Amino acid sequence: MSKFAITILLMTVISGCATHSNVSYLQTQVASLQQENRKLGASLEKLRSDVEGQYKLRELVAGQDAEFFQFKNQIGELKGRFEETEHRVGQTVQGLEKNLAQARQLIDRNSEANAFHDTRLSRLETYMGLESADKFKARAETEYPQKSELTQLTEDELYNVAKKMFDNGEYESALQGFQTFLNKFPGSQKADNAHFWIGETYFEEKWYEKAILEYEKVINNYPKGNKVPAAYLKQGLSFHKLGENANARLILKALIQKFPNGNEAKIAKHKIAEIQ
Repeated sequence: MSKFAITILLMTVISGCATHSNVSYLQTQVASLQQENRKLGASLEKLRSDVEGQYKLRELVAGQDAEFFQFKNQIGELKGRFEETEHRVGQTVQGLEKNLAQARQLIDRNSEANAFHDTRLSRLETYMGLESADKFKARAETEYPQKSELTQLTEDELYNVAKKMFDNGEYESALQGFQTFLNKFPGSQKADNAHFWIGETYFEEKWYEKAILEYEKVINNYPKGNKVPAAYLKQGLSFHKLGENANARLILKALIQKFPNGNEAKIAKHKIAEIQ
């Protein structure tokens, strides 16, 4: 029944003209309308709940979208920083590789130059040794004209020729003479002296490293020889010449401790005072 019909019925009831059946029918229709109204209200409430849910979901999604957008921006910034850092590291690595390559080239050139100089020095030393040996032989023939070969010289004769050449400042020739002496008479009682004078030739030529080694032979191989105190002293002085003052003081103090009463010890004390 339409709302118009219901309205007519209500007006009839109000005017007193309605029958009992009309009233009953009207009550049924009202009840039906009320039930539909309740359903409609429930549907409306559900719709309102759904709308609110959709709105909240939309708000949540919108918040998540904002967070995602912010997170995306942060990732972009980090990516930019990473790419910039990677670029800088790449440039640094390239620079290091370039410097390393240049250093390798320099080392290679220096190695080649050192090898070349070592070869020249070796040849020069050989040449000087041969020349000095010839000079020593000539001096020996002058000193002992009756001897036609160096091998014919006695122990004292060979030693004396070498010592004279040292005293005259002919250090290279003297070195050859003492080395020849040691080769021919290694067990001689003058062997410690020969090593000492070899050390002296190196010292005079400012070849202090080799002088130190020769003095060490005197100290270690001939501990009771008469040249040991002098070897200590000159070894200490050689270290001082090389700028190794700690080693120089150590050697000179050992000299003073082992040979406190000798002239070498007095010289060593003065030298230690100078070094300190």
